[in-house]
Amino acid sequence: MNSNAALRMRMRWPAVLAVLSALTACSILDGPTVAPASARVTIGGPGPGPLMLVTSNQFVEIFDNFGNRRQELILADTSFIDPGYDADLALGNGGRIYVSLARPLETEATPVVSLRLQVRDEEICNLDSITLVDDNPLVCSYTFNG
Repeated sequence: MNSNAALRMRMRWPAVLAVLSALTACSILDGPTVAPASARVTIGGPGPGPLMLVTSNQFVEIFDNFGNRRQELILADTSFIDPGYDADLALGNGGRIYVSLARPLETEATPVVSLRLQVRDEEICNLDSITLVDDNPLVCSYTFNG
């Protein structure tokens, strides 16, 4: 190998390393780049039911003056379900879902429940053996960050 060929070879390696570093920094080589289409929601526990389930894939996240985050729902679906609920729900175009579980206001019982949210076999939220009281729902949300 002559000296020009050796010099060209030495000049290529930094370029290759720079390209690989840029790809890694941009997360192109990390995880999925396409938003998931659905999420699995599982509600368990001894209950009793019925429970009020609110789901949405149209919401915005708002931060108050103290830095606390909350979700403001634009459009939502409300269902009354019993423990043992297990469903795949659509995430919509934004790859996002909001799930809230509460006891109906007219119910005097204080049900013990669990709420589990999974996206692509990744556990996003696992709240187990929680007692639902008053106006304190269980809330889980997910937004795809591709």
